[in-house]
Amino acid sequence: MPTKLIRVSPSIIAIDYNNDEVLTTALENIERAGANFVHVDVMDGKFVKNKTFDHKFVDKLRDKTSLLLDVHLMVENPDEVVEKYIKAGADIISVHFEACKNITETLKKIKENNVVSGVAISPRTSPLKIKDLLETGLVDVVLVMGVKPGAYGQKFIPGMAEKIAEIREMDKKVFIEIDGGVTIKNSKILRKMGVNIIVSGKTIFESKNMKKTIKQLKGGGIFTKLASYFKN
Repeated sequence: MPTKLIRVSPSIIAIDYNNDEVLTTALENIERAGANFVHVDVMDGKFVKNKTFDHKFVDKLRDKTSLLLDVHLMVENPDEVVEKYIKAGADIISVHFEACKNITETLKKIKENNVVSGVAISPRTSPLKIKDLLETGLVDVVLVMGVKPGAYGQKFIPGMAEKIAEIREMDKKVFIEIDGGVTIKNSKILRKMGVNIIVSGKTIFESKNMKKTIKQLKGGGIFTKLASYFKN
């Protein structure tokens, strides 16, 4: 694994992102609470049924926060629009393996513009399908969907944690991101399987203590402190 540190990327799909005041407050709150990224689920109503926002919204976010923008493109033919998100200020761009016509060229375009490149896989896609892609060195992040892409609030699909372990076995250095259905409870096994980046919406934004919740998702808390104390 590249690092034992876990990054947390709160998904703003969980809030009323069209309300400018709500959005600004949410961004300020997650930054103070220790979030590392802002997860931005772009849906076009074609690759998935639902529709959210486009590159203009990413550009708006860039002006509102210093957090890294973690853009997840759930769109048809991401090859055709990826440049717009690069120009909008995305720091990480993940494109779906199932949606790209020429994924190697798309990933090259992302990396050539000094943006972190990611490949996302839906629950039905086997990690073996991206094995050769991982060997090209074009993939910085593998985004594993813990739910069916396109709908907010779904429960985590059994077996997706094992998928993380399979990818980790194939590549010890790539960053692995999990998106969908993550809770404090299942985050423990996800970290054990080798995840580096945890995306969470409802768990974070509906928590009474956001800072504590993010710390727990990262694996911190009293038990970590006790383990460190007795180790010393």
